[in-house]
Amino acid sequence: MYNETRRQESVTEELNAIKKLHQDENLAYCLTNDYMFRAVLQSSEKALRGLLAALLKINLEMQVGSIENWTDRSLYYLCRIHTDLGKGLDYTSTKSSIHIGIVTTSPLPEDAAFYNEYNLRNKKNGYEYTGKFEIRVLDLSQLSNVPEEEKSSLLYYWAQAFSAITWKEMIEMADKSEAIGSAVVTLHQLSEDKKIKLQCEARERYWMDWQSSMRTNFEKGQAAERVNTEKERQRADSEKKRADLATQRADSETERANAAEIEVLRLKEELAKLQRN
Repeated sequence: MYNETRRQESVTEELNAIKKLHQDENLAYCLTNDYMFRAVLQSSEKALRGLLAALLKINLEMQVGSIENWTDRSLYYLCRIHTDLGKGLDYTSTKSSIHIGIVTTSPLPEDAAFYNEYNLRNKKNGYEYTGKFEIRVLDLSQLSNVPEEEKSSLLYYWAQAFSAITWKEMIEMADKSEAIGSAVVTLHQLSEDKKIKLQCEARERYWMDWQSSMRTNFEKGQAAERVNTEKERQRADSEKKRADLATQRADSETERANAAEIEVLRLKEELAKLQRN
């Protein structure tokens, strides 16, 4: 009990120090940096327990990049967890498997919500097939749509902490929860660690390079499409010109044939007149 009290006092002291030193500063690395996210939760058991208590259970992933493949990705990792059964154990020994994704963009825009839960159910009547297999999504982009009555929940406070970009915002959430307070203190400590900083910078560069590469490839694709479209237009124009020329030639041949036939008829008529005379 004494150790826990002292530990909490230490966290409070560090939070007060952060308030004095960094109140108006931006975070060097936010919790949406997936490396910092893992580092904080691995370094602070209290923060991890507090977050899991808010999310209700268990395979955490922070996703800030592309999520076009989110459904397949989340299902893949969930299946890997669920099938991790010891050799010789009965199937009933499988434990509940829950994949929790914390995302900055809605993976399913048509079903976007602050917190969604998905599991296996009967399509006809909604009967739950099993409660051992679930995917849950905490969507930070939906924070502005959270109902007023849910803004006093631990889950909302954690989401605000994940979305924070300044120390002031983080400290405000730390005042709401001891676990978030531990996360803030750990975040501050790790932000001063050179090795951690290098890893966080590497992750940010990776996502920036990835986004730049995707944008460049998209622009190249558009340019290539424009070139191909122009080539197709030119080819179509050329084909049309050839077709028009062929039509003109055919029309000329027809006109000449008609003229020849008319001339033959005229000559026949004149020959007939001469014979009558």
